[in-house]
Amino acid sequence: MTGCRVLTTRGAARRTALLDAAIAVVAESGSGSLTHRTVASTAKASLASVSYHFSSIEDLRRSMFERALEVVDGQLTETAAAGTPNDLPRLMADYVVALLTRHRSAAAAVQEMIVAATHDAALRSTFHEYHERLADLLAPCVGGRAAGLAVAASVQGLIVTALTYPGSDTDGFHAAVVDLIDRVSTLR
Repeated sequence: MTGCRVLTTRGAARRTALLDAAIAVVAESGSGSLTHRTVASTAKASLASVSYHFSSIEDLRRSMFERALEVVDGQLTETAAAGTPNDLPRLMADYVVALLTRHRSAAAAVQEMIVAATHDAALRSTFHEYHERLADLLAPCVGGRAAGLAVAASVQGLIVTALTYPGSDTDGFHAAVVDLIDRVSTLR
């Protein structure tokens, strides 16, 4: 029984490594470049290994998107736990900066897959779940769920814009997120 558990653990680790390679592929070259072959090359793994873990390109895309959102959402959870609701503008700005610095590839992959979700219904529910969680976190500070959804979308816009400025100073984006949330919260 122990041998099966080791294989399962090893298999899970291999799968995660392949998904992280897929994130790197999408972050570097866009969602259209995601193939089993590019993931195998990036991960320095066999094509058979990638095909074993992801039987179709759709499975690979969906799984990569879920993994990128897991990384991004993990950062959201970590950042939100670092303060109180009164700190929300600063916390959200810290979150954006963390995505741009520590999790840039995952953030870029998420943005790529959001665009892909406009054409691929299978990806939409994955994104909607994350977007609604972000909106629910923002809602108490900005005046309710509808405003939370709008601010969450605006934050996504700031993230995608910031991603187009590689190596830029993140202070401006930090200030923009704080300003956005502060302005919306004063309108309520």
